[in-house]
Amino acid sequence: MGWTFRCKHCGRIVARNPRIKSGQRYCRLPGCQGARKNAWRLDKNQKDEGYRKKRSASNKRWRKHHFAHTYQQKYREMHPEYVVTNREKQKKRNEKRKNLQGSAKIVKSDALSAERLINPGLYALSPYTENSEGKIVKSDALMVQLSLIQYDATFFVQQMTGL
Repeated sequence: MGWTFRCKHCGRIVARNPRIKSGQRYCRLPGCQGARKNAWRLDKNQKDEGYRKKRSASNKRWRKHHFAHTYQQKYREMHPEYVVTNREKQKKRNEKRKNLQGSAKIVKSDALSAERLINPGLYALSPYTENSEGKIVKSDALMVQLSLIQYDATFFVQQMTGL
């Protein structure tokens, strides 16, 4: 066994601790020790069902007595600098949003607008293979062709309710 090793978290080459016999993988820095503990917890949680249940019950008990809104309130009281920077960032976000118009405010580019694109009615969905140019625009999108089916509303209700 060598006198040095490379820390699995920070990547630094450091001297081994002679008291650790089974192969040291993390250095003594607090961030690296936190990473070591998190890796241990993750491994233990995946392999040990009893540990997993015990942690889950403990977390439920803690959440029962520590509500999210009071936790956030206490955090803000204890970190006034966070409150100030968050308010400044929110003002900037609001200014950005105020300058946007119409559909530009919507983040998702393929989201539907408020105007009605299709008349209400019963439609049949059938697979759509390709557009007029032979291309599929988005590979993970479900492309369908909508066809209006004429129907008698009373017949449809009878079929659905079994009357």
